[in-house]
Amino acid sequence: MSTPTAPEEAGTRALSCYTANLARYLLRDDPDALDAIARSVRLAVRVDLPGDALAVSHHAVPLHELPREGVLEHASAATGESALAGVAEEFDRRGQVVVAASSAALPWSVARAEDSAPHLLLVDGRGRGWWHVVDDFSALLPQGRQEPFEGRVEDAALLSAMAPVPVRRPEHRLRDEHLFGVPVPPPPADRYRWFVLGPRGHRSPGLPGGWRLGADAIGALGEFWIALGERPGRARFLDDVWAASQHHTFRYARLLHTRHPTGQDAEKFLAACAAWRDLPMALHFAVRSAERGRSRPTVVKATFDHLHAVETAAQQVIGRYDYLCAT
Repeated sequence: MSTPTAPEEAGTRALSCYTANLARYLLRDDPDALDAIARSVRLAVRVDLPGDALAVSHHAVPLHELPREGVLEHASAATGESALAGVAEEFDRRGQVVVAASSAALPWSVARAEDSAPHLLLVDGRGRGWWHVVDDFSALLPQGRQEPFEGRVEDAALLSAMAPVPVRRPEHRLRDEHLFGVPVPPPPADRYRWFVLGPRGHRSPGLPGGWRLGADAIGALGEFWIALGERPGRARFLDDVWAASQHHTFRYARLLHTRHPTGQDAEKFLAACAAWRDLPMALHFAVRSAERGRSRPTVVKATFDHLHAVETAAQQVIGRYDYLCAT
């Protein structure tokens, strides 16, 4: 068996379609933002929702509370004209704005319309009729490699990217609601959306009841996917597992590159990192097999049993490196 190696990428481009550009937003005023995000990463799941749905929380420290000067809050408008005015107002106040978009509507996206999903962009410049946009998201998608983008787009292109999707799929609604790590209800689906930095108030109380955390969450997630053969609709939540994989792989990459553990500690972190990295591939295999009428519950169970074992071993020593087990 080959020895796992540390991921080379431990920056914003190793994060998900939400968190990559939130990280770029935070980094302008906080050079330690990437480590704060890495330490925030955790797994919490709800598998008791109506419609056989899966909700996932990826962050124990709510990301919208990380800005030094306030808290990120949803803003919205019913028309494109009002949306551009609102984004411009926030840009003039703060010099940067996070906006909500749809992945397939981005001019540089390889995603197909039917695979479009919620996405965040960073606007960090503007002029007459144009905006400077940053999209640090990078991933290998079924349609090909999604490369990051940084450049100017015209008003019409930004509005097209931000255009509301009147009927939001349940999995997209759940992702939008938990993008910061705790439930923050988004505006109605038929509105243009962006974020403003508001005053700091009471800290979020965290997750409500019904969530399963840590090792229990891995077990619950395993049970959810073991039943894939009888519940093929669960395949629509593969992207949630991919995001968990990205975040945990990023967390261990940051730890390995900044704390430089050695010996058995390093081996435990590398093993956990490899297990998280390989998880989406194993589940994609299980989904494809189930589609052909050959479900693989034993393979799925073995995958999650291994993840549980190596993650438990890593969490037993992670506190030595100021990466305490997030709950």
